[in-house]
Amino acid sequence: MSVGSLFSILCVVLLAVPFSASAAAEPVALVTGSNRGIGLALVQELAASGWKVIATCRDPADADELRKVSAQYPKVIVERLDVADNAAIDALAAKYRGEPIDLLVNNAGIVGNYQLETISSFDAENFQQVLRVNAYAPMRISSVFLPNVEASKQKKIVAITSMLGSIGLVQQSGELARKSNAPAPSRPTDTYFYRMSKAALNMGMRAMQNELRTKGISVGILSPGIVATDARTGRDNGPPPPNLLTPAQSAKAIMKLIGELNPQNAGRYLEYTNEELPW
Repeated sequence: MSVGSLFSILCVVLLAVPFSASAAAEPVALVTGSNRGIGLALVQELAASGWKVIATCRDPADADELRKVSAQYPKVIVERLDVADNAAIDALAAKYRGEPIDLLVNNAGIVGNYQLETISSFDAENFQQVLRVNAYAPMRISSVFLPNVEASKQKKIVAITSMLGSIGLVQQSGELARKSNAPAPSRPTDTYFYRMSKAALNMGMRAMQNELRTKGISVGILSPGIVATDARTGRDNGPPPPNLLTPAQSAKAIMKLIGELNPQNAGRYLEYTNEELPW
């Protein structure tokens, strides 16, 4: 073999080394609302699968379970973020400027005060809060972190929505809530603001997918099912009430859907079972 041939082979090997190291780097996810329920379970699923996770919540000092996960998995980084605070969103984006984010999960959400979103009491302040957190914030966060997602390998943005955002399933979802044995004040039979916020989120994310598909970005609109989180039952652990999922069960199903998400099937409104929900 000639000296020239050996030199060519050596150059190829040296060039391949940094490429392989980059390709082997762990994927990165950012999950909002990570301190409890589905968000916490998603962080656990991702961390156990080797992901680096930027796990955000409003008050890390009060997020005992999330800090335990971070102690168990050093790649889980806990960050403070109030999704209703645009300045806080911008500050976090500035901190992670230039870092590729393979998966952005807009999970943070609130149900609001049920007594203030019924036909007998349409409270304006409660409406603004629910719509701000559930519909506007995911769009704002997705926009601000778009350069990070675009720079990544997987390029995925996910919104955790709800079947309660389906106009076509209003009657059925009310019946499911009654059958779930959830406490009466938590039954989502008349949660106008929450339903409206999730329907708005669905529309916004669907429109975003139309715009971002040409960039190779996949937007998922995923409903986690009826989950036994503290928002409904006052607890996150233990066996769920009849017909309810545990956060871990829901998160596992959601991660399967995320794994199958691609630009061709993105923008669909899916239940955790992979059933397509009517808009």
